Amino acid sequence: MESPGFYRYRPATPLYAYRQSWFSPYLSPPVRELLDAGPFAERALRSPRHVDACILFTDIRGFTELSRSMDPGVLIDTVDLCVGRQARAVEHYGGYVDNFTGDGLMAVFEGRWMEENACLCALEIVQRPKRMGMSRADDRVPIGAGLHSGDVVMGSIGCESRLTYTTVGNTVNVAARLSGQAAGCDVVISEPVRAALSKAGARRFRRLQGAKPAGVNPAMTLYRAEPR
Repeated sequence: MESPGFYRYRPATPLYAYRQSWFSPYLSPPVRELLDAGPFAERALRSPRHVDACILFTDIRGFTELSRSMDPGVLIDTVDLCVGRQARAVEHYGGYVDNFTGDGLMAVFEGRWMEENACLCALEIVQRPKRMGMSRADDRVPIGAGLHSGDVVMGSIGCESRLTYTTVGNTVNVAARLSGQAAGCDVVISEPVRAALSKAGARRFRRLQGAKPAGVNPAMTLYRAEPR
């Protein structure tokens, strides 16, 4: 499926991906690209960089209760199907999965139209199963999503025995909190995200009333997707 959006990270070249094709899915696109830098890979991975990005968090609503009512094998299969569908949607809209959060994911979108692509992706993730009346177990799972955009830092964190290359910063924290604010089949976005949308995209969101989540600027206006 060809991505309609900007995708910063080229697929890994055969120098790395061909020999390690079984291992490639375990790495995020930025890591694959940096590893292909050859002798400069380690220095590049350890050098933090500031990036303007749109961050998307998703989360299964009622996951604790769901986990209590399902056989463990069925539960892991359901979560795998659900998260897999979300990851494919992220790739389709030009983003990449930074990490999986157990019952959801964190995705990063960069470049031109990053907010538009991220919102289209979020709406696809939370509303498509409901709209199409799907009946698979993973399609009946209610998902909430939150998005915020701004400056983030990408780099390696961890210790000598375990490192991960990830995205951190206040923008990430706010996006996570907005995801927690979203109900099932709901998308909550920040004012900076909505301001960057096309007129058609902005019309799909209305102002969210009520208290802001902890850690979110009280002066920031929040919006939620109009149900369809």
